[in-house]
Parts: sequence; C-alpha cells; structure tokens
Amino acid sequence: MPVLARLVIVLVLPLLLIPVTRAASVSDTAKEQRWANQITDQLIVGEPVWLEADGQRFLAIYTPAETPSPRGTVLLMHGMGAHPDWPQVIQPLRSGLSENGWQSLSIQMPLPPEGIDTPGQVALLHEGGDRVQTALTWLAGKDMTPVTVIAHSRGCADILYYAATHDGAPLTSLVLVGANGRYENLPDDASSLRFLQDIRLPILDLYGEFDLEGVIKTAPERGKAAAGNPGYQQIMVPGADHFFDGKETALLTEVTRWLESHP
Repeated sequence: MPVLARLVIVLVLPLLLIPVTRAASVSDTAKEQRWANQITDQLIVGEPVWLEADGQRFLAIYTPAETPSPRGTVLLMHGMGAHPDWPQVIQPLRSGLSENGWQSLSIQMPLPPEGIDTPGQVALLHEGGDRVQTALTWLAGKDMTPVTVIAHSRGCADILYYAATHDGAPLTSLVLVGANGRYENLPDDASSLRFLQDIRLPILDLYGEFDLEGVIKTAPERGKAAAGNPGYQQIMVPGADHFFDGKETALLTEVTRWLESHP
C-alpha cells in the first residue's frame, strides 16, 4: 500500500471512532418531572400534551383559542429554569392570546443541571432545538401551521439557534422577549448575535426599559447583527422589567399588534 494511503487511513480512523451522537439528554430531567407533576395537578386553562425528543419525554400545554375560528398558532418558549406555565410572561401570554383568538403550544425547554459547563450549555442549545422541531411537527400534524414563536429570555437563544439552522420550518415570524445577545457560557459562535445574522424571518425584539443589564447593553448589537433583515424591529417598553411584572397588558398589546401585522 502506498505510504500516502497508509497515512490517510491513520489520520482518518481516529475521527471515525469519535461518537457522532450526543447524550440522549443533558437536561435536569428530575426537575422537569417535578414541574410537570405540579403543572398537571393544578392546570385550569389548557390541556397537557406529552412530546418526545432525544429519547426524553417532555411536557407541553396546548391552549385553544376562545373564538369559533383561531386567528393563528403560537409556540411559546420560556426562559432559564422555568416551565411552560411560568406565571411571568408565559402564562399571561398563553391566557391572553387565547382570549384574543390565538391557539398556542407552550413547551418545556431543557433545564440546566447544577454545574453545567460550556460544552453542556451548547448541548442544551441543540437539545432545545430538537424540542422545537418536535413541537412544530406536532402542530403540523394537527394542521396548526404556520406558526409564530414567542420566546422569553434564554428561550430566545434556543429559537434563534433553531431558526438559523433549519430552513423551510413552518415559521412566519419570531417574537423575542428580553433577549440577550450574549448568554453566559455560550461561545461567540453559538451566540444570539451570531444567529441573528443568518435569519431573514420577521423578528420583533421586545425588551423592557428596566430589563437585565445584558439585555439592555446588547440591544444596539442585536440591531446591528440583524441589519440585513428588513423584517427586524426592536421595541423598548417603558417601565417594564425583564419579566414585565405589572406590564402584562403592554406585553400582550405589543405581541398582539405584531401577530395581527404578520398573519
């Protein structure tokens, strides 16, 4: 065998031995189950739905529209360490949009375990994307497409990653609530600023006047990263904090206005 051919085999073989699949789940599944038990026991508005991604079953909440004919479909994604019926941002939108005629699916996003490192955070990002895909597939199977995604806080990183890496998904627009351009323990090549550059979907970047420092500080950078997207719009809500406490009506108003202008 020629020396060059032997050299190629020696160099390539170790690469073939590297596992190409990641762990089934890096999420804190025990905490997810505790959240799920609590939610399903107390759920008043909406119906629990069980989905599966990466070999992990996760909870979602389907909330029908309180109108004879739904005006559209929304996928809701919560922030770090929260759940699909979180009382701040997610639950007010879930119930308010239902009253205004939109049906929604709110999904449990992966929860970071204690002491998670940077590679784990990146794996969590991919896992979140897989859950988004599962949710969109479920909605498509129920003829509930196209879809607008509304994400809060760290959920914004998950949907930006998904939208930047999945062409042809049944998404009409994105609503980012309290998005940070740089999330802790995510490298620059997996940052929201990086993914914003590659997305051409209409995007509403919504944040509060008294939002988290990272959200406010990176607002100009987010706008710059999305400069090539004519459908990008950034709005600061006066008086609102990261969770829109006491400003739920303003949050619902801005989101509803966006949905009406992007049917």
